[in-house]
Amino acid sequence: MTQDSPKRYHPLQVTLHWLVVILVFGAFVIGKSMNGQPNDAEKLTPLALHMGVGILTLLVIVVRFVVKVKLLKPEHVSAGNAAFDWIGKAVHYALYLLVFLMAISGMSLSLQAGLPSIVFFGSGTPLPVDFFDFAARMLHGFIAPALFLLILLHVGAAFYHQLALKDNLLSRMWYGKG
Repeated sequence: MTQDSPKRYHPLQVTLHWLVVILVFGAFVIGKSMNGQPNDAEKLTPLALHMGVGILTLLVIVVRFVVKVKLLKPEHVSAGNAAFDWIGKAVHYALYLLVFLMAISGMSLSLQAGLPSIVFFGSGTPLPVDFFDFAARMLHGFIAPALFLLILLHVGAAFYHQLALKDNLLSRMWYGKG
């Protein structure tokens, strides 16, 4: 570890990390709860929530990436295996990319389907019969499970570090001195 390298992430980075966790989880739960629900007026509220959380997630992930580039961060922790270390770094960037693409594909679907005027501005236009008629829905639907699997890998690796390697990795992404 270099002299300038902190032992923990900056509190702003910690806050943004856990905010993204909450937002992605919320968007996923709301999105899944709408599956199979008819595209009628009953769907407008959960759709508005899902879209709002998605927009907020996009804003937070962009701020988080900028903050990540600007602030000092702890050195990468080794898993004791060069391949695992490379995968760990790749997974972090892939998480940023997939969260970003998930939000962008959702916005693209929203625009293709004319959802802003229907959901947020009460145009009275009915929702599309099938969102799968829009290309962006396919992409949005493909990214969701890929992102979910990547999150599971990320969480699994964090627990591997914490419980098997006992390197106290989780403390780096929490508040405190050091």
